[in-house]
Amino acid sequence: MVKPFIRQHILLSGRRHDCHVPAASDPSQRIDRIKEKGVFDVKKTLAMVLALVMMFTLLTGCGGGGGDSGGDGTGAEYTWRMALNGSAPGELGYDMATFFKEKVEELTSGRVSIEFYGGNSLGSTTEVLEGMAAGVADITCESVGTLAPFTNLANIDIMPYIYNGYDHFQAVWGGELGQEILDTVGNDSGFKLMGAGYRGARIVTATKEMKTVEDFAGFKLRSPNLEGYIKVWEWMGSAPTPLAMGETYTALQQGTVDGQENSILDSQSYSFQEVCPYWILTNHVYSANTIIMDKAYFESLPEDIQSALEEAAVYAGEQIGQEVLEREDAAKEELTAEGVTFVDVDNAAFTEHFSGYAEANFPDLADWCNQIRALAPNA
Repeated sequence: MVKPFIRQHILLSGRRHDCHVPAASDPSQRIDRIKEKGVFDVKKTLAMVLALVMMFTLLTGCGGGGGDSGGDGTGAEYTWRMALNGSAPGELGYDMATFFKEKVEELTSGRVSIEFYGGNSLGSTTEVLEGMAAGVADITCESVGTLAPFTNLANIDIMPYIYNGYDHFQAVWGGELGQEILDTVGNDSGFKLMGAGYRGARIVTATKEMKTVEDFAGFKLRSPNLEGYIKVWEWMGSAPTPLAMGETYTALQQGTVDGQENSILDSQSYSFQEVCPYWILTNHVYSANTIIMDKAYFESLPEDIQSALEEAAVYAGEQIGQEVLEREDAAKEELTAEGVTFVDVDNAAFTEHFSGYAEANFPDLADWCNQIRALAPNA
C-alpha cells in the first residue's frame, strides 16, 4: 500500500508578485498571483481552509483521502477525486473526463481509481485550481484558458482568428507546438497539463441578424469574465458584459444583452435558441480542454502511472474531438428545425479586422500566434 501523499498547505501570504513571474509549483506564489489578478476571495479561501481541516481530520482518523490508496475497498493503490463543472454525460468536460477515467483505469489495471465530483461540488473552477496543491481535488478537466490568472500564456487559448478550422486546431494541439504550449503553461503555473480536446468553435447567438464587422459596433453581448474574451469584443467595437452563464438566459429575455458567445453545443445546452433566433458563425475562437493536476504531485508518482495518465489524456482529447464534430452536425439540424437561422460571415474580413490584435493586446503572445498560423494545412 502506498502511503497517502499529504500535499503542502497553501500559505496565505501578503506579499505581491509580478503576474508574469513563473510560479513553478509553489502554492504561495500561486495564491499571490491570483490576488494580483483580483480574483482572490478571502471568505471563500477561509471556507476552503476550514474544509481542509475537516478533510485532514478524516484522513488522520481513517487513513483515506485525496491521492490515498487502499482505503476505499476497491483494491486501487490510488483513489483520486476529479472536480468537474458538468454533472452528467453529454457535457463536453464530463465526457472527456469519462474517456480519460476509463482509459487510465484500463492502462493501470485498476491500480488507479478516479471518482467524479460534478456540478462544482468541490468548489468553483478558481477554487479548485487554487486549492489543488492542498488536496481540495486531485485532478480536473478544464480549458487551457482558465489558467490565465496563473500565467499569461494561457490566454493563447482564447486568441481570435488564429485557426482556420478543426484540422488546423488538431495540427497544433496534436503536435509538438501544442505540447510545448501545455508544458510551458504548466511550468509557469505549477500544474501538469495533459492532452487537448476540441471544444468547438465559438459563435455568437443574437436577437438580430448580423453579418459584418460593422454590424457588431455597439452590440451588447454576454462574455466570460476573462480579460482575453472581453478584449476581443472591445476590439470589435462591441459592448461586452461579463455575466455568469446561469444569468445569461434571463438577461437575453429582458434585453440586458442582445447576444452571447459560446460554442454551438454549449449554446444549445442552455436553450439559447429560445431567445436568440440568429446564430452567427463567426468561429472566432477555437479552444482546448485539458486534464490538469498539481505538478509536484504528478512528479511524485511512479513513472508507469505518469505515462498512463499522459497516454489516457491524449486518447481522451482525440475521442472528444471527433465526438464534438458529430454532435455539432446533429445540433445544427435540430436547431434549424426549431427555427434557428444560421448566418455565415465573411471569415476573411473578420480575420483581417483582427490582424495586429495580439501585438496590441498581448504582445508576448504574438510569436506564439504566428507559430500557430504557420501550421494551417494550406499555409
